[in-house]
Amino acid sequence: MDWKEEIKSKFAEHLIELLVEYGKKNSVKPSLRKLATRAELEHSHVQRISKGRVDISLTTIIALAKGLEIEPTRLLECFKNEADS
Repeated sequence: MDWKEEIKSKFAEHLIELLVEYGKKNSVKPSLRKLATRAELEHSHVQRISKGRVDISLTTIIALAKGLEIEPTRLLECFKNEADS
């Protein structure tokens, strides 16, 4: 796996963790479809993101954060130590 694939995979895993956290916090079942609706994104796009299949734009990160009701920086926390490597 090349470094770009690793980054997409790491982001995907973190997104799912945040979605589960959102579900617990709001007493709802974690749902990619509902996240897509809240984020005003296509369900298929969110699904591909959650599987680490696509690169995403800054506007998509902002939209996902909106859908998860978190700061956009939370979505990028999984890369905190990447700059040090």
